[in-house]
Amino acid sequence: MADNKVYILFLDDIVEYCLQFIFKRELIVAAFNIKLTRDASLDLIEKEAVDPADLIEKELSKRDKGKATRFLYDSGVSGPLIERLRKYLDLKKTAVVAGGRYHNLKDLGSIPLKDKNLQYPKRPALRPLSLDINGSIFTAIVQQERLIHTPYHSYDCILRFFNEASIDREVTDIFVTLYRIASDSQIAHALISAAKNGKNVFVIVELKARFDEANNIRWAKSMKAAGIKIVYTENELKIHAKIALIKRKAELPYIGLLSTGNFNENTSKFYTDHILLTSHQPMLHEMETLFEKLLHVKKIKQSGNLLLNHLLIAQFNLYEDFIFLIDREIAHAATGHSSGIILKLNNLEEESLISKLYEASNAGVNIQLIIRGICRLIPGVPDQSERISVRRIVDRYLEHGRVFIFENLGNKAIYLGSSDWMNRNIFHRIEVCFPIYDETLKNEIIDLINLQLADNVQAAIIDSELSNRPVNTGYPAIRSQDEIYSYLSARIPHT
Repeated sequence: MADNKVYILFLDDIVEYCLQFIFKRELIVAAFNIKLTRDASLDLIEKEAVDPADLIEKELSKRDKGKATRFLYDSGVSGPLIERLRKYLDLKKTAVVAGGRYHNLKDLGSIPLKDKNLQYPKRPALRPLSLDINGSIFTAIVQQERLIHTPYHSYDCILRFFNEASIDREVTDIFVTLYRIASDSQIAHALISAAKNGKNVFVIVELKARFDEANNIRWAKSMKAAGIKIVYTENELKIHAKIALIKRKAELPYIGLLSTGNFNENTSKFYTDHILLTSHQPMLHEMETLFEKLLHVKKIKQSGNLLLNHLLIAQFNLYEDFIFLIDREIAHAATGHSSGIILKLNNLEEESLISKLYEASNAGVNIQLIIRGICRLIPGVPDQSERISVRRIVDRYLEHGRVFIFENLGNKAIYLGSSDWMNRNIFHRIEVCFPIYDETLKNEIIDLINLQLADNVQAAIIDSELSNRPVNTGYPAIRSQDEIYSYLSARIPHT
């Protein structure tokens, strides 16, 4: 630090500077940074006598020696050298990608910055529930469904949901799916407490959540040792749903929590997600039926159907119901009625659903998409997607929630959930999407989405060439994440 300035050096540059001291007898002509990505998938063969957690632990030790799948290099490297390295590593040409000088820049996020000009201003999380400190969160949910929007809302009420379940004398059973568990998970601690307090606790742990396997295994073994019934998922079928169910000795026995994101208090600080707290008994009965299958059926894909009138669940009705919802908008447009579809997804890749959106566009349905990542749909193409617009928003928080809105003649059908429209999510995972019935909550979701569709600061439009074109509509400037915070702040009391 000099002259009140802080200098940040990359280790890459320090190593490059010192190369001449390391290779004293060599002439250093040039130095370049590369990044090699290896196949991180786990090739598992299920065996009846082998604990899946033990099997995965053994496989994890092989990950650093996996097949090279991508080679990212400094674009200044000569073509012949890159070709030589490609052949040596046995890489396909499509796996070799030119990049910038530095790679793995995510590490910049851990730098302790003292300069306030380099930091986002502090934004205190909002208290989403008007509760007396001694009141029951379950009583509040029975009185009225609630939607939590993280990270704008505090995650404390979700932790309170699990903590209260662990000590409430009326609670008999707790069911939950865990995909990515926080390293020091308060939720896992609450579940362990619940088991020690005599509750029946059933946890479905996804051991194959990529790069979180070791942490998930550690927690699964701790919970199992505490008396929790742990179920590991099938090798070929990930459980990506984010759901929890509480059963009580009460007039309304079910209390449920359905989310678009993981039950993880760490990621809740910067992932935008939507969490429904509900006592809708028919919906939660369907959730219990799903848990029964996940807990007791060896092969989900061969387990028969579920009778579902509310939830959309991959492997059972999710794909078919999304097709139905799009077809209904097509039918409304064909008869001259109002129609429209708004989708917010992380990734849009599944071909048949994309084709159905093209069909809807050609039928006269206006379609607005907010896609953060992969988007294989091409908007604005004559006779294909003229009525489809695509935008993405990159800002302070990671846009993570999945939202599905269908016009339905003005009586909008709104779903939230865990599923992107990718082949893996639709056909090779257990995903749960859930309806929003309460009119106040429906309007709240619509207001939030409309703010994002109006963003002209952090949003970019994807054009027919699949280029990202910044939105520039002038005054007033609308930065949706700031506007959403202000909107939610005005609706609830402050702590």
